[in-house]
Formats: sequence, structure tokens, C-alpha cells
Amino acid sequence: MFELLDSLATSRHDRFPLSHRLIDALAAHTATEQQLLYPALRDIVPGGIDMANKAQDEHQAMRKALVAIEDSHPGEPPFEKALVDLRAELDAHVPFEENELLPALTDVIGADKMEELGVLYIQIRDSLPTGLQSLAADIPDPEFRTW
Repeated sequence: MFELLDSLATSRHDRFPLSHRLIDALAAHTATEQQLLYPALRDIVPGGIDMANKAQDEHQAMRKALVAIEDSHPGEPPFEKALVDLRAELDAHVPFEENELLPALTDVIGADKMEELGVLYIQIRDSLPTGLQSLAADIPDPEFRTW
């Protein structure tokens, strides 16, 4: 979607619906991870609390960029800055998720359970409302804690 948004840089009309598809996709992905992945990390993965906290912080930064995209229009400086910020956050978050979080959880629960978790992920994601409505309210400093 970022490549399309970049290639359509001269057409505000085409970039508006695409930017909202991006918001829908990332908001649903984020909300699903917050409901499913991070609690699993926190509860069963050694060091998972720190991993979940880091991922949660990254999602908060992405959420701010998504809000800025939704509140502005293509071609406006806040919109363009938010796209750059969002891309930077994703470029940092995706490798962390793919190379650390998911392998750590897989090591604990195994590949078969990860596949089951993947099916559950899709069911949750597909049942969420569109846009930022799928995300919880902005939390200034979300953190998981040990009791």
C-alpha cells in the first residue's frame, strides 16, 4: 500500500481511499495482536513481558501516525509526515515481530499451536470494526506488569 501511495503522489483523489484502506488494515492488525499475541507473550514466554511492552510502545507510535493520517488529507504536510512516520515505525516493528516475538512464542507452544493461533488471529481480525474504531483508546504508557 505504501508503494501505491507513493506512486499516486500526484493524485490526492486516489490516495484518500487507499490511505483509509491502510488505516483499516493496520488498525485491525494492531487490535488483534493486542488481544491475542501480546497476552500470550506476556503469560507464557520467558521475557515476554518486556517483548510485549516494546511491541505495545511501537503500536502506540503507529496509532498516532494513523490518527494523523485519518485527520488530514493527501498532499497536506501532516498527512505526508504521518505516512513517513508510519513507514519508519513499521520498518522497525515488523522485523522485531517476525524475528523475535513470533519465534519466541513458537518455541514455547510449537508450530501446530501457532497455526491454530493464526486461524484465531484471522477470525478476530475479520470480526473487528473498520478504521480506528477497532483500537482501544489511546493509552499514554501501556505496560504489562508482573504481579
